[in-house]
Amino acid sequence: MKQLISCLYEIVCRTKEMLEQIQETYTMETEEQSSNSEDPRELIKGISGLAEFLGCGSTKAQSIMNSGVLQQQGIAYRAGNRWRCDRRRLSELLHSNHEIFKDINSEAA
Repeated sequence: MKQLISCLYEIVCRTKEMLEQIQETYTMETEEQSSNSEDPRELIKGISGLAEFLGCGSTKAQSIMNSGVLQQQGIAYRAGNRWRCDRRRLSELLHSNHEIFKDINSEAA
């Protein structure tokens, strides 16, 4: 009987360890998924937000948006009648190709 209780105790301890490992893995995966979800603070909202981010005027920002470059790169999209841009992806694009908007001319309104 003493051996049986000892074996059961060992099984319970191992089961507890396995459950703790599963819980830790699940917690890490959940945290990773939540960090990958789109954070509203990582969005550039509207033409004025784009102009502020790029350090240019709203006319130039509108010309950049009208060029379609950001949409083709999957950086900009419409949310209703407003534009949204992924700040991180736009930063990466500008870092890899800092003259991408050089040839886009803004037209005076």
